[in-house]
Amino acid sequence: MFKPTDIQRGMTVRDRDGEALGGIVAVDPRGFTIGKGRIFEREYPVRFSDVADLDGDDVYLRRDLASLPGAMLVDGALDLVDTCQPPHRPVAYTHDLTGALVPME
Repeated sequence: MFKPTDIQRGMTVRDRDGEALGGIVAVDPRGFTIGKGRIFEREYPVRFSDVADLDGDDVYLRRDLASLPGAMLVDGALDLVDTCQPPHRPVAYTHDLTGALVPME
C-alpha cells in the first residue's frame, strides 16, 4: 500500500501494464497532475484513489492506457522518421554581381 505523501514531482506515471504515461508536474491534496507529452495533449489530473502502487520513482495506476478518458497519442508521437521532407543537404552560397547572397548550383 502506498502513502499519498510518497508521491512527488518528477516521478514517472505508468498504466497498469507498465506503459509510461508521463511525469508528475504537480501534487495537491486530492491527487497529482501528469504533464502533457506524447500521451496527453494537455496536463492530466489523477486522483490518489486511481493509484495502484508505487515502485521506486514509478507510480502505477489501476487502469490501462485505453481506459483512461482523454488519453491518446499526440499526432506524430510515434513517428520515428519524418518521411514528408527529403533529407537535409547543406547549401553553399555565393555573392552575385549585385552583392546579394544566392545558392550555388
